Amino acid sequence: MAVRRMIQAGVVPITWMAVLGEWQRDWAREETVPGAAEIQQQHGGASGVAFAWEMQLLAGREGSAA
Repeated sequence: MAVRRMIQAGVVPITWMAVLGEWQRDWAREETVPGAAEIQQQHGGASGVAFAWEMQLLAGREGSAA
C-alpha cells in the first residue's frame, strides 16, 4: 500500500540496479568501482553475468595491446 500511495503522489519506482548506478554516478570514480562491480556480479543475475563477461573481455584486450 505504501508504494501505491507514493506512486499516486508522483514517485517513479526504480530497480535496485538503477539505484546502484545512481550511487556510482560515473565509472570513472575508480575508488568505488570494485565494490559496485562486486555487488552487481553477486546479485545482478543475468546482468551480473554479462558484466563479468565484459570485464573478462576487457582484461583480455589489455594483455593483447602490448
